[in-house]
Amino acid sequence: MKFTAKRIVVSGAVAGVAVVAAGATVIATAADPVSPEVVSAVPAEAGHENEGKYTTGDYVLDVHELDDDGEGLTTAIGPHTSYYSKTLHGTGNRQHTVVKFSAGVDGPVFFAFPVPAPGRVVDCVASGTEAAPQVRCETRLPAG
Repeated sequence: MKFTAKRIVVSGAVAGVAVVAAGATVIATAADPVSPEVVSAVPAEAGHENEGKYTTGDYVLDVHELDDDGEGLTTAIGPHTSYYSKTLHGTGNRQHTVVKFSAGVDGPVFFAFPVPAPGRVVDCVASGTEAAPQVRCETRLPAG
């Protein structure tokens, strides 16, 4: 096979497209990671069994409680608010498996945490800014 300048340019372009496509897949996957479950030694607040507790910072926090198909409930929580979700473990026959968070109205998901087993609750606290949001979540055992 004879290598010409045209073949080298075309081969380089094809290889470049393949690298960009592979890179886009990695970026898309890394943009929506699920954090490993963190179990706290501090028990949940009494009276909130099987609930999720979400405390917001200086921005509106969208909380998405979703099942494996990405279906579920989204709740927008105003700044400096604590919200208790009675739907953490799902509603009816739908069982939620992940809680995802986005900052502001219709912002992109920036953090995800697995829904704990029934009987346990999740306690998440948002901090940072809408431009650089952060959420810390812990699974808590029932109040003793």
